[in-house]
Amino acid sequence: MNTKQYNYLITIASCQGISAASERLGISQAALSKFLAEQERILGVKLFVRYRKHMYPTPAGKLYLDAAQNILTVKNSTLQTINRLTHGISDPIRIASTPYRGAELFSRVFSRFSSLFPTVDLSLSEIYSSHQEEEIHRSHVDFAFGVNLHSSYSDVCNLPVCREELVLAVPSFHPLAHLADPNQLVSIPIQAFRDTPFILPGQKNNIRIVAEKLFQSAGFAPVIAFESGNGMTVDAMIRKGAGVGFISSRYVKPTPELAYFRLDPPCFEISYLRYKSGRLLTDVERCLLGILIEERLKTPSQELIPGPEIESFLKEVPQL
Repeated sequence: MNTKQYNYLITIASCQGISAASERLGISQAALSKFLAEQERILGVKLFVRYRKHMYPTPAGKLYLDAAQNILTVKNSTLQTINRLTHGISDPIRIASTPYRGAELFSRVFSRFSSLFPTVDLSLSEIYSSHQEEEIHRSHVDFAFGVNLHSSYSDVCNLPVCREELVLAVPSFHPLAHLADPNQLVSIPIQAFRDTPFILPGQKNNIRIVAEKLFQSAGFAPVIAFESGNGMTVDAMIRKGAGVGFISSRYVKPTPELAYFRLDPPCFEISYLRYKSGRLLTDVERCLLGILIEERLKTPSQELIPGPEIESFLKEVPQL
């Protein structure tokens, strides 16, 4: 198998299906389906399983995809090294992302960007959203991608890119849980839970920041049964019914232990691109930001916030 075919498998996994992957790759669905079937026949294992109209890697598939990604990474790194020796390299573009999810997002961005611009280096720093605007203001980084507004530096542009709705997860034994509809989210005001214990993430967590603004707007201080800086612990406590909690809509999964509500008015976590106001962006930088937006929108439940600047970035990304 050549590296182009490795990219086929990675794209199927990224798009979670043949249809979207074939469109991105510019080949027919029939050809891509035939390719996948042939690879599975040669290997003697299933690489993907289908669940609710989406395709997910099997354990064997995940191992194979990890190996394929490593091969492509080595290839790109080798091309970069050759180009640097031949043409030299300029100062890196410095980017800040949030830890964990942000770093994972940028791993995909780097792979696509380096294949287009092998002589342009990228430098990634993991910085929480609450400190990104200050880092832009101090010129420590060129671009940042994070959620929510935290500061008011006049020289920092915060361009809204996309948003994700936050919903309320409520224990099934709560008196209001019977109002929920498993087929569609029912809207409910946060004031209805003013006497209910809440499970909340730590003070610096972005969901906590949104929640605090919501409580302030509703005019009450919540009863906090438990709070933690560990997101997995907070999620586990919510799912065990220890209290009401906020979760991203992508994590809504039908379960007998929980009921879900849309807040009235709806509550969103907004993602922003950040850079110095008035900065003259190069074509390379505009392409980088376009790739970043495209990769972010691959996350389930992210809704694009349209605008002329966003559209101009997306147009800079070459189509396969």
